[in-house]
Amino acid sequence: MSDLTEAQAPRKFFRDFIRLTGPYWTQPGRWKPRVMVGLLALLVVLQVALAIRLNIWSADLFDALERRSTEHATAQIFVFLAILLGIMVTNMGHLVVKRHLQLDWRRWLTRRVIGEWMEDARHYQAGLIPGDHANPDGRVAEDVRVLTEAAVDLASTFFYCVLLLVTFVGILWSLSGWIRVAGLDLPGHLVLLALIYAGIGAVVAFILGRPLVSATDSRQTKEADFRFELVRARECGEAIAIARAEAPERDKLASRFETIALAWKAQSVGLARLIAFSSGYAALAAVFPILVGTPRFLDGTLTLGRLMQSAQAFQQVTAALSWPVDNLPRIAEWRASVERVLALEEAVQIVALEAARTGDTAIDLDRAPGPWLGFDDLWVADPDGTAMLSGFDLRVQRGEHVLIDGDPEAAATLFRVLAGIWPWGRGHIYLPVDAEMVAVGRRAFLAEGTLRHALALPSPAVADHLIVQALEEVGLGRLVERLDTEGDWVDALSGAEQQRLSFARLLLLRPQWILLGEATDALDAEAADAMLTLITKALPDAAIVMIGQHPGSLEPFDRRLTLHRATSGEVLLNAVSARRRAARAARRPALPVVDWLRKGYGGND
Repeated sequence: MSDLTEAQAPRKFFRDFIRLTGPYWTQPGRWKPRVMVGLLALLVVLQVALAIRLNIWSADLFDALERRSTEHATAQIFVFLAILLGIMVTNMGHLVVKRHLQLDWRRWLTRRVIGEWMEDARHYQAGLIPGDHANPDGRVAEDVRVLTEAAVDLASTFFYCVLLLVTFVGILWSLSGWIRVAGLDLPGHLVLLALIYAGIGAVVAFILGRPLVSATDSRQTKEADFRFELVRARECGEAIAIARAEAPERDKLASRFETIALAWKAQSVGLARLIAFSSGYAALAAVFPILVGTPRFLDGTLTLGRLMQSAQAFQQVTAALSWPVDNLPRIAEWRASVERVLALEEAVQIVALEAARTGDTAIDLDRAPGPWLGFDDLWVADPDGTAMLSGFDLRVQRGEHVLIDGDPEAAATLFRVLAGIWPWGRGHIYLPVDAEMVAVGRRAFLAEGTLRHALALPSPAVADHLIVQALEEVGLGRLVERLDTEGDWVDALSGAEQQRLSFARLLLLRPQWILLGEATDALDAEAADAMLTLITKALPDAAIVMIGQHPGSLEPFDRRLTLHRATSGEVLLNAVSARRRAARAARRPALPVVDWLRKGYGGND
């Protein structure tokens, strides 16, 4: 978005938002969201109708009191009970429908974002390219929630305030009557006063809010600095204890906290000023129209009921006019969440586009049954398009054992290319079908749940005796009794145990082609050799390609190739390189007016 003008950025922002979320409303067969929106709008209309009826009731009640009519005053009590019941039922229904819509929209969008992100290694690839899309977990869990919930909240309250403004401006206009100013008869003076009152309130609140926003930002920064020092002290606990450095660390933490105290005091001063004004503004809003209408009441042109009705209508109009100011922090929060979700989606689309490249500037993966695997004239690039490996050829026959080592980063990248998760490069790769090949990285993926389930993946079920035998052969017999224990096995097992578990999985899957990417680096030399010997004996016809450092001997391998990383800095993929430069450029904010207004109407947490 960095190349967009200030006028184009908001249009693109809303286009992207509609493109991302629009299918929820427009896809064929999606009648449920439309029904819920229609029902929500109807309930908002009922809320406004009840507000109007309450306003009319106020006039009738005070007119009855003015006439000292017990009969009419008593009747208004029952009318109020009916209005109260209607308000309770309508507000309850509005809340239920709104929350159901928010959850349904969030569920749909969460599935869409996760579906696009967690496909064909895009979740891995997106983390390797520059851009504002870090912490995808927070974007999916939190920002999708804020995006959907805030959008429904803001749309609902905006619709309510628009209806409230339209209806109560008419009521306030009719109640204003005519007043003579400088010899001229003017209608609707209360409407004009409501506009002026709300405008003055917005300006004063902005002026008072500017130092408060600055103080709030400063306090949040100091709080973050204090948390950072606490985390650092926890992470460096052993070093601090050995150095007997607790005293200076205590002093540093105390000093950091004092900066919070100073920021807190500055924020308190700003809050005190703003609360003093806002409380006075709210109190005066209830009395001001009464004071303005008192002369007309005293001369008999306005009844007590109409005076109180005009005061209530005045408050409703000023409240509706205050919607932008009252909701600005929520709007800013919604905009930020939309931008974060869009940034993640953009990164996923970029890596999907780059993985789908074809022709001479792409890696062509040819998966078919055959007697060998390998690649011709393979060039591998960094995610920024710079060449890492150049002109590499390889043929591995069935039953052959090959070690490819050398530059650690180049070896790790070559493993990812052959595993099908690294799209940056060019050349032709010949691989067997997925069912015949298993790639094993440095760490095995162990799904949460039972150990039996984690070990058997991706097979749906494996016989118990085979699982027990595999665990015993890799030296993990002690885990047999924990096969049905649920847990997070990544945390429960050491790195060496996880690598042994990977070899146990190979014994269960019995693939014909095995790709190992530093799959023994956590083992000692003897254990690493034992694991390879175990696999070669159990699967004598399987081809094994070990890529990366192997701590054991070279005897299990028929061949050894050494990788040398390209140092020329040649740009291999020009389009990819240009895209990365654009991603590093500063982005123009989508709705800059929101940032400007937040300088005065920001949050006060």
